[in-house]
Amino acid sequence: MTNKHKIAIIQFPGSNTELETIAAIKRNGMIAVPHLWNEPSSSLREYAGYVIVGGFSYEDRSRSGIIASLDPIMDTLKDEAIQGKPVLGICNGAQILVESGLVPGNTNLDTVVGLSQNKRVKNSQVVGTGYYNTWCYMKSNGNNNSAFIDQESENFLNVPLAHAEGRFVMNDDLKRVVEKENLAAYHYCNEGGEVINDFPINPNGSINNIAALGNMAGNVMAVMPHPERTTSGDPIFRGLNQFLSNKKSFSYRSLRYDSQKITLPPFKKEKHTTELLISMIIADNEAISVAQCINGLGLGGIVIKKYLHLEIEHDGALDMKNIYATDVLFNPNKEFVVDGVEKNSGSRFLVREKENIEGRKMKETLQKRFGFLNIKNILKGTIWEVVSQKKQIKKDIDLILNSHILSNPISQERHEY
Repeated sequence: MTNKHKIAIIQFPGSNTELETIAAIKRNGMIAVPHLWNEPSSSLREYAGYVIVGGFSYEDRSRSGIIASLDPIMDTLKDEAIQGKPVLGICNGAQILVESGLVPGNTNLDTVVGLSQNKRVKNSQVVGTGYYNTWCYMKSNGNNNSAFIDQESENFLNVPLAHAEGRFVMNDDLKRVVEKENLAAYHYCNEGGEVINDFPINPNGSINNIAALGNMAGNVMAVMPHPERTTSGDPIFRGLNQFLSNKKSFSYRSLRYDSQKITLPPFKKEKHTTELLISMIIADNEAISVAQCINGLGLGGIVIKKYLHLEIEHDGALDMKNIYATDVLFNPNKEFVVDGVEKNSGSRFLVREKENIEGRKMKETLQKRFGFLNIKNILKGTIWEVVSQKKQIKKDIDLILNSHILSNPISQERHEY
């Protein structure tokens, strides 16, 4: 009979790196047991701890981690975490933990942190955005009580990262709380251990160089790099084994921080701008997945339609025919410009990233590569149209908005459209 701790390896549709995670768990003296999202959640209670692996759960539809965070299995993980069991989320698993509210874990487990699009910043200049795959250094915070810090050795790790949305963002008031409570378990650093808030030391622009963020109790952690892919990441898993082997009493603590109320100001098109709505020619699987998730929350009869929304600021007239021909704004093989949307067909919400990284890339490409110098700015967003076949959308809209499936309250802004 073995005394080794059994760890459930949580996988959603689109997850990967489960084999590397299983190997890391075994390498550090524990037993790894794969557990799929659609297996009975009740069986999770037999495990000592949990790891949500990386990958692209539900193909990152709507945004990374959000649909998985609303899966019923997460309710069980929340219960187990409150009972003191450790939960580790790696990369996409970290995104799921943040969206679910388990990290940093306030009283109501609200979504109070965002993992936003990468922004590589050097000398106050943005030198790159988007997906980034490299090796990085990170070191543990000696004042943090995380279950995923090896208490018997130095926690200075050289590990790979591979993500497009790994930048921790939060409001200034929460940032102060995170600093005061030492909730950042690991920080990006250079090979000498210096924490320098500049690319390439900070590979994604994460606030305070945060590579991993935990909860107050120390038993839940969201880490963006991939410690499971190298033996250099083993201190995280050794820390987990030590935490489980330690028989000290555990008391779960919530973060004392209230989430901000969602506001929905009406959309107002700016002067001197051209507005475009773009729809899919083929079936929009992202909209279908969002509708399925919403209906899975118990509403039923909800239909979702999605539009790409662009607001182009310019001087003089725009040569739209030639702009379309660049394929910068949309892909004509599967998308088309909509002349207008039917009024009173549902409730619509415009969602934009607060930092508009993708819109800025579009503008710069059209300016520098194609010579459209009269384009001054492009704001990119998504319009979500919500229709209730039961004609009770007013009853359902608050639940939909508060589920955050349409927008992250920290990294994105939303308007009634």
